[in-house]
Amino acid sequence: MFGNKSNKPQNSIDCLIGAGTVIEGNIAFVGGLRVDGHVRGNVLSADTKPGTLVLSEKARIEGEIR
Repeated sequence: MFGNKSNKPQNSIDCLIGAGTVIEGNIAFVGGLRVDGHVRGNVLSADTKPGTLVLSEKARIEGEIR
């Protein structure tokens, strides 16, 4: 009910890294992140909240995923 906080990952995507996009550096996110492009760096969900990471079949991540 009201004020009840769940630790379940959320089902919505808040940020998209599109196909053809290359990111060099670490990414820290809260909520939902979808990667269709290329990330050269670590992809980290915030420690205090659950997060959802979605990778497409063409996505590429060169780094740690946590």
